[in-house]
Amino acid sequence: MITATEREQPQAIFFLGDGARDLDVVQERFPGLFYYAVRGNCDLWSSLSACLSCELDGVKIFAAHGHQYQVKYEASLTTLTAAARKEGAAAALFGHTHEPYCAEHNGILLFNPGAIRRVLHPCYGVLNIENGKLRAELKNL
Repeated sequence: MITATEREQPQAIFFLGDGARDLDVVQERFPGLFYYAVRGNCDLWSSLSACLSCELDGVKIFAAHGHQYQVKYEASLTTLTAAARKEGAAAALFGHTHEPYCAEHNGILLFNPGAIRRVLHPCYGVLNIENGKLRAELKNL
């Protein structure tokens, strides 16, 4: 996470669960960034919320780890899409599968940056917002 943060120089970081203690290290190293974080199914001790909604540069984003939205079992990600739509979000960010994913479903961008640690092919995601338009990109570490 530190390497990706140094490489991208982001304004904000979304942490989508599993390994919340790792996020603490990043926050100590980069205290000036905005952090949006949710707990994963492996973060049982964490006080982070299960999901969140926020607005960045006029674009509403919904974020959740994904285990409560059946992301491993619904190929169409119907439950996650419905939750994002209920929040009025243009995008739903999620984790849980540890597999990168980027596609639009019924007008909502669904984006999973994959996993950055303890995997064969570490990757992360970058979101850019320009003129109210959201663009997502998957990157290898």
